Amino acid sequence: MSERTVRTEKTSARTAVSPSEALNRFEPPEGFVPVATETVKKQLRYGFRSGGLSLLIQGGVGSEVVPMMPLAAIPNGPGWLQGVINLRGNLVPVCDLAQMLSDAPDAPDVAARKTMILVLDKGDKAAGFVIDGHPVALNDLRLTNQVPELPEFLANYVRAAHSTDEEVWLEFDHEGFLLGGAQ
Repeated sequence: MSERTVRTEKTSARTAVSPSEALNRFEPPEGFVPVATETVKKQLRYGFRSGGLSLLIQGGVGSEVVPMMPLAAIPNGPGWLQGVINLRGNLVPVCDLAQMLSDAPDAPDVAARKTMILVLDKGDKAAGFVIDGHPVALNDLRLTNQVPELPEFLANYVRAAHSTDEEVWLEFDHEGFLLGGAQ
């Protein structure tokens, strides 16, 4: 046998082992201690501010910001329900959390505050909220058990609290808020 034939046979014998079988043959060196590592996936979330509250948009809920536009009033509706807008053929209720937080009946008019409307969800689940500035991208949120004291109308619709180094963001259930009547 030539030297070349021997090399080919040795190479063929080495490649005949499957990768999983090769990994099972691994013998750790003496003194080796495996360390469990936890993979932390950073998830980008968006939050918005309204009436001094910092609220998180629920994961998986679509959203869009629209400029303030004329609202069709709801006769005999609560003061925090500013009215409805027609967004691509869908009637979307628009709520003002700042007005709910304010005890003053003469709170500034929404249009005078030059705010925007954040529309959460779509179709018959869509709801608009008057917001103070653009939504904020957040990716370093940590779950916290230190939930600030919340107004009664909001407490049932906050699922969890998350924090950054600067502030606490509340996980807001907008659908439950609207279905619950925000009493």
